[in-house]
Amino acid sequence: MARREVLRTVDLRKYFGGVRALDGVSVTIREGEFVGLIGPNGSGKTTLFNVITGIYTPDSGDVYLYGEKVTGLPPYELYRRGLVRGFQVPRLWHGMLVAENAATASRERPGSNALSALLGRREWVTWEKTRLIDKIQSVLTKLSLLPVAFNRAAEVSGGQMKLTDLSRALMGEARVLLLDEPTAGVAPKLAHDIFKQLVKLNREGLTIFVIEHRLEVLFDHVERVIVMHEGRVLVEGPPEKVVEDPRVLDAYLGSV
Repeated sequence: MARREVLRTVDLRKYFGGVRALDGVSVTIREGEFVGLIGPNGSGKTTLFNVITGIYTPDSGDVYLYGEKVTGLPPYELYRRGLVRGFQVPRLWHGMLVAENAATASRERPGSNALSALLGRREWVTWEKTRLIDKIQSVLTKLSLLPVAFNRAAEVSGGQMKLTDLSRALMGEARVLLLDEPTAGVAPKLAHDIFKQLVKLNREGLTIFVIEHRLEVLFDHVERVIVMHEGRVLVEGPPEKVVEDPRVLDAYLGSV
């Protein structure tokens, strides 16, 4: 049975001055897929993610999430619909604990507005002491972060910062997760460990679309790869087919 479409872009175009950052990009991601996005520097990968996640508005074209047109919606609205984004440099609150960083992304928190915080104190305190703590413990355990749960985010390793960022996606109950270079700046072993964590999450039902420059890591774990070049989709397919495509080799060698 064919998997249903969860994310689709149709002829996306984005210009910065005279530069065509996206030049008619159409991609489809299906439920439960683990898809890699690669391409030389400047090929439009991060711009595509920025348009999909509402950071940029496209000059033309559309984005669909679970069949609903979401073009131009702000990031917080897309987050409410289950589309969650991770950045190359984790955007953490460095003075807060790892556990507190995870907690900030939890959905439907009682006490999250001024009125309920003042009038419903018993409700949100009880919720934090029971359901929230249990959820944080479960997520941090899954990501091997429980030993550093009470460390400040600024005190953990670069790889643990990446995983802390990922913990917020899980706390926010992501349905579709977009990650921009989750292994950038981390040691090779940890890079593989991060991808093994992503594979586990994918097997549990999370749809993942990831930009990654470390092809030797990416190709070992994803089921499909999309290659961009000069703002366009150059080729896509299984990793073993993509790596043999002469167009991909030409694109990378031409960028050196």
